[in-house]
Amino acid sequence: MSATMTLPEFYKYTRENRKRMADIYREIEEIQYQFNDLHARQLEERRKLIAAYVPLLLEAPEDPPVEIAELAEAQEQIERKAIEEEITRLESETADKRREADNLVREAQRQVAYVRQQNPILDQQEEALKARRASMESEIQGLDTRLKQLRRFPIGWLTNFGKRRRLRGQRAQLAENLKDVLRGLRAVRKTWQADKEGLQKRQANLQSKWQALSVEAAQLQARLDYLTANVDELSTRRAVQDLLSNLEELPVTGGPWKDRLTPLLELNRSKTNYETGLTSVAEVLGLLTGLGEGMDRFIRSVATVYEEQRRYRLPSLTLNLSDAATSFHATWPDFQSKVKDEKYLGTHPLEFSQHVQGVVQERLHEPAIQKMFKDMGDALTRATKAWH
Repeated sequence: MSATMTLPEFYKYTRENRKRMADIYREIEEIQYQFNDLHARQLEERRKLIAAYVPLLLEAPEDPPVEIAELAEAQEQIERKAIEEEITRLESETADKRREADNLVREAQRQVAYVRQQNPILDQQEEALKARRASMESEIQGLDTRLKQLRRFPIGWLTNFGKRRRLRGQRAQLAENLKDVLRGLRAVRKTWQADKEGLQKRQANLQSKWQALSVEAAQLQARLDYLTANVDELSTRRAVQDLLSNLEELPVTGGPWKDRLTPLLELNRSKTNYETGLTSVAEVLGLLTGLGEGMDRFIRSVATVYEEQRRYRLPSLTLNLSDAATSFHATWPDFQSKVKDEKYLGTHPLEFSQHVQGVVQERLHEPAIQKMFKDMGDALTRATKAWH
């Protein structure tokens, strides 16, 4: 089923097949809309039936046939075990959350104690530096007073020159030492301020975590208390709901409960079918999306080659497509025919799923897709070698 075609024919061929993919995508998308609409309506109808039947089974347990009662009793044991397991898990999780919260409290207390321990140390350092500062300032004032008392003129300038020089040297050294003390004082105060700010931030962070853990622990405890106090009632109710929600066969052969359960059984089966159909829809739409994006990129490459041929009036090219490539694209008409009847398939999700899964598994699997692109790319590469 190989084919030979010119470059313009090949360009047209790739675009036509891309359009077929897009058409199939739109038709399957329409089926998806119908699936969602019908599925939602049936789910609501099913919900109403279950809501109506649960009280009948719970409030008048002598009314249902023994077959239903036995099924409900067996399911109740399963539900009770599941609730008891959840209670055990919640007890463990609640204890873990509380331990974490307690650890945060201890960490917060440790941090506060550490900063308080540092406070007297820094305070002592500050007081010592302040005392040194006061002493040095007093000494400098004393030197300034002595310098003022030494006369400059007329004779004092000569007789007191040496003294003034010595006192100025002492004052300069004291002034320099005072700068060191002031720098140390600022450093101590900066350290203390940084410690306080760091503590505030850490405490706020711990507080936030503690509050979150406390809320989680409270929620878990509330759930635990609820389950513990209502094990019997919940086990019975869940058993009945599960029995009705997962009904696959009629447990009775006649009577009012057969009439009640028959439409619910059909809705349960339809729910399963629609879930299968919706899964198939999502998978095939994802496949077509990826395949379409790959075709778009390839078509752009073909368009570039075709544009070069026309612009530079290059010799005509002939492409030889493999059987794999042409067979792959021959799938589209058949695939489209399988999804054409949107109204019918919209109400037959299982049949739709069988149709599309058959096509995908037999013809649109990953190896076939890769080979199709490779063969078409090789055909284009071989053909363009005629221009070199």
